[in-house]
Amino acid sequence: MNITAPAASAPNRPAQADDPDPARHGRPWRLGILGGTFDPPHVGHLALARLCIDHLQLDELLWIPTGQSWQKGNDVTPAADRLAMTELAAAALADAPARVHASRMEVDRAGPSYTIDTVRQLREQYGPEASLAWLMGADQLLRLHTWHGWEDLLDYVHLCVATRPGFALDRLDGPVRDALAQRRADAHLIQSTPSGRMWIDQTLAVDLSSTALRQRLAAGQRADDQLPPGVAHYIATHGLYRQD
Repeated sequence: MNITAPAASAPNRPAQADDPDPARHGRPWRLGILGGTFDPPHVGHLALARLCIDHLQLDELLWIPTGQSWQKGNDVTPAADRLAMTELAAAALADAPARVHASRMEVDRAGPSYTIDTVRQLREQYGPEASLAWLMGADQLLRLHTWHGWEDLLDYVHLCVATRPGFALDRLDGPVRDALAQRRADAHLIQSTPSGRMWIDQTLAVDLSSTALRQRLAAGQRADDQLPPGVAHYIATHGLYRQD
């Protein structure tokens, strides 16, 4: 049975009266945050989500599609479509032992979507004691040093990374590699502390790219095997990624 955070720490989420309060168990609320462009969300994102729900024993997983991607410019599918696809991807995890849902917080925010702004907002919403884990793949970790205000992220969240096959940590930018050396922790420490640590999983044998997937769809090839249930139908119905 899923459990729900105390209403005081997350006022915008509906309470379920028959669910136990995690505070009674003497541990912090565990939130996983899966952010990205999700253009489109694919089964690799689902695999990352399931892995982190399991290993980090998350109470809640929040998918947050980027609103205005400052690094990718205008070459991005409209936010409304990406949000709709992300909601379908989140629904594919309805059987997970955590509450899984999508958020429009970045879609609704004016201006560029900076992760540092998002984690500050979530920390304020969930309170100082909750364990907040930002989930990412190896490709995002490799670019972490280019993120706006990346050095401050660990003041608000943990960084939890699932690497792709063949990924080598020595490919990381120097400051990111140094941060990992100083802050690397096991899953238990992520679960029991609010922020400031980095966790690396090297067991996820999924190597998918949204870029390659878009190219496949643009070429008129089917990709149902790489997309969450409902997402392939949404793409076909709305004519996304086609090159007329």
